[in-house]
Amino acid sequence: MGMKKHRYQFEPLGEQHFDILRDWFRSPEVQKWYGDDSNLKTIENHLSDDRISMMLVRLDGRPLAYLQDYEIFGWEHHHLNFLPAGSRGMDTFIGQQDMLSKGHGENYLRCQINRLFKVGVPAVGIDPHPDNVRAIRAYEKLGFKGDQKRETEWGRVLLMSLHRPEYPAPKSHN
Repeated sequence: MGMKKHRYQFEPLGEQHFDILRDWFRSPEVQKWYGDDSNLKTIENHLSDDRISMMLVRLDGRPLAYLQDYEIFGWEHHHLNFLPAGSRGMDTFIGQQDMLSKGHGENYLRCQINRLFKVGVPAVGIDPHPDNVRAIRAYEKLGFKGDQKRETEWGRVLLMSLHRPEYPAPKSHN
């Protein structure tokens, strides 16, 4: 018996997705790491921001996750600014609670990271909460590395990065 091959679709986020996001922000797992649905206002305010690419990830047509990647150097003093120019930061969560711990985060992130590397992005940074073991484990499976913890305006984070194979990693995250 072979494993079913899933198809992930990356749909540009729009106002038509806010009811889905609102439901996800009410789930205990998302609230644990992102707080309440007040983050929807932040997302709404950035819909037309060219520095951020926001997506609804679908699995075989079913809404699965929220994903955004952004220009790290689009923000002054961003905590991922140790990465090379042109690098992208990433934030994501799986909204469908029955789809957690099934490898989907790792799989759809691999798709997106491969797309970014193909267009020349030298590295991708991600900054989970240091206690979010499930997310950190998924990122490590993808090859992300990092052990620096920081306090940021968005809360406590663990700085992790993944470099395009032909692009050298930085020596430290000072």
